[in-house]
Amino acid sequence: MPVVTDDQIWHDNPEKVLGLRKDFADKYPATTAAMLRAIIKAQQWLDADSGGNRVEAVQILARSNYVGADAKVIAASMTGKFTFEPGDTRAAPGFNIFFDKNAGYPFYSDAVWTLTQMRRWGQIADDKPDQWFIDTAKSVYRPDLYLAAANALVENGTIPATALPQTDGFKGEQSGFIDGITFNGKQPNAYLAKFTIGLKQGQTVSAAGVK
Repeated sequence: MPVVTDDQIWHDNPEKVLGLRKDFADKYPATTAAMLRAIIKAQQWLDADSGGNRVEAVQILARSNYVGADAKVIAASMTGKFTFEPGDTRAAPGFNIFFDKNAGYPFYSDAVWTLTQMRRWGQIADDKPDQWFIDTAKSVYRPDLYLAAANALVENGTIPATALPQTDGFKGEQSGFIDGITFNGKQPNAYLAKFTIGLKQGQTVSAAGVK
């Protein structure tokens, strides 16, 4: 039984991603661009008219050749509500956002936050400077590919130009976390230093434990 939604843990958090191998994207640029255009167009449709298309989307997803689940179960989160248990359904307007708030844009800062958690809990054993977190994020996240596809949709009138973010790839300071700690994607080590539990700058993991 759910206790909280992920949006209550991290407001407007990134969730599902389209991940491709670099060699695939390099070898098949047209296919990669087409997939991105299709996803961006679908995201825009899902959030258009204040989510008015989501009722139709629920019926499509409920088909056996897609999710194949009961439409009421899918609708519980897709249409702005979330069921924690039978009889306890509450409004959850931020649970699923597909296009609004630049939800589909691959912000480097989202990747940096994930890396800070990997560092905090020992999946990244060695101390890393801030630039390592940023460079690693930039090696994986490809806003250039996203923007190329999105701009093509702007040109044909599918999405408005105002829907594209004016950004260097980093969100501003974020404070919508359940622990109340503010995150700045350009200062990952300063963020880690705010926690009393977990690894931080100057610490490493070895077979003998934390140093």
